[in-house]
Amino acid sequence: MTRWLRPMRSFRAHVALMAVVPAVIGIAVLVVFSMLAVAERRHAVIDKIQRSHLAGPALRDTHAHDWVSLEQQLDASFSGFSDTVPERPRVVLLVQDGHGRDLYRSRYWPAGLDARLPTPFPAGCAGAAPARCAALPPGSPPLTDVVLGRDEWRIGAIGTVDAAGTPRHLWLAVNWTLPRATMHATARHFYLATLPMFLLVGVTAWLLAGRAMRPVEHLTAAMVAVNANARFEHVRPADEALEFAQLINVFNDMGDRVQRSFTHAIRFSGNAAHELKTPLTILQGELERCFERAAHDPVLEQSLTRMIDEVRGLDSIVRKLLLLSRADAGQLQLPMTAVDLRPLLDELAEDIVMLAPAGDAAPSLPPEVLVRGDIELLGQVLRNLVSNALKYRVADGWISLSAVRESEAWHIDVANASDGIPADQREQLFERFYRADEAHNRRIAGVGLGLALAREIAHAHKGTLVLLAPVAGRETFRLTLPVA
Repeated sequence: MTRWLRPMRSFRAHVALMAVVPAVIGIAVLVVFSMLAVAERRHAVIDKIQRSHLAGPALRDTHAHDWVSLEQQLDASFSGFSDTVPERPRVVLLVQDGHGRDLYRSRYWPAGLDARLPTPFPAGCAGAAPARCAALPPGSPPLTDVVLGRDEWRIGAIGTVDAAGTPRHLWLAVNWTLPRATMHATARHFYLATLPMFLLVGVTAWLLAGRAMRPVEHLTAAMVAVNANARFEHVRPADEALEFAQLINVFNDMGDRVQRSFTHAIRFSGNAAHELKTPLTILQGELERCFERAAHDPVLEQSLTRMIDEVRGLDSIVRKLLLLSRADAGQLQLPMTAVDLRPLLDELAEDIVMLAPAGDAAPSLPPEVLVRGDIELLGQVLRNLVSNALKYRVADGWISLSAVRESEAWHIDVANASDGIPADQREQLFERFYRADEAHNRRIAGVGLGLALAREIAHAHKGTLVLLAPVAGRETFRLTLPVA
């Protein structure tokens, strides 16, 4: 069963099925055996009634009979076991004298049954010789099964003699097909009645499995709540089942360790960035003053220029780390005011036209692009996207910039001509300090923080930044922002 359930991913469905299947099998087996026992009991009762009639005085009485009334009485004694079917009686009766002449034959006596009638069983010793009487077999008359057409008859026969010694033979046949058909119909109704029972068992098992899964759902909810903007909260073991207590305790301990590590990492990165910011500013100022004094020394000027560029690069990295640490701590507070990005996009479009003449971004910009947020941070995101598009395009490739409104969101796309990004690198592009091997080999400026910071800024503006699915010769980054 476990191997059969393996493709099913829902653990709750596993538990429910593992409870339902044995229950359904058990109920089905119980129902089948119950119906077989009931059928066997019904057959035994019918045989007993038939034998009692054959052994009783009503049929052994040798005086004149009203055979029609007697047959009706016999039929009524079997009426509780089957319904009346036209042309298919429950009971038929045949009475003959010792010479084989009919004294009574039922109206619906089946044609062809005479040739298969059993020998009558002696019902008494009246008029019989002592030796004959001693040779009579003990017990009740035997019953013989005869299949004739679509019916199966169970026949019992007795032979009697009157006071004058005249023999009389009587055959009583019961149509077993009718009570069996009634039993089959009853069984079908009973089986259909078990279907709601199976459904009830399934629903009950599903609900109980869901109840048993509540501790896991609580743990899942607690895990979902653990993110950069929410503090880890313990799950109380006393509120859950005893079997989950140890798991919950382990989860709480793990959450505490993760929370402490996360807090320390945020504090460290924030403090480090803050502490580095001041000395870098001082160093940059001193280098610029030295550069002004070294006007007559070209070699020194060149060295100081390289040093100033490196310091500016370090200052940019520190500022980005400081922003990222604030975003991780949930302290990136933004002045959410309505701003129009169209002037910024026009500026970027002019840069693209100048640096990548093959591109044509201006026609794809609407008259205004109104969003809510910080224009400086959003400008940092867009400049980073355009800068990356310029760095990583194919040689002399094009770059496009477009903005389209869809419902209550703006989609700002920055695309470039590209040979494609490997699939294993697409998800890592937004990781901090990640740079593709191609970027290292080409000595492209950057440290791998731009896209990570851009995504955090987009999230802070209730938006998203994603890399769209690849298209042949094209890669597109999409910034989505709510409409102001």
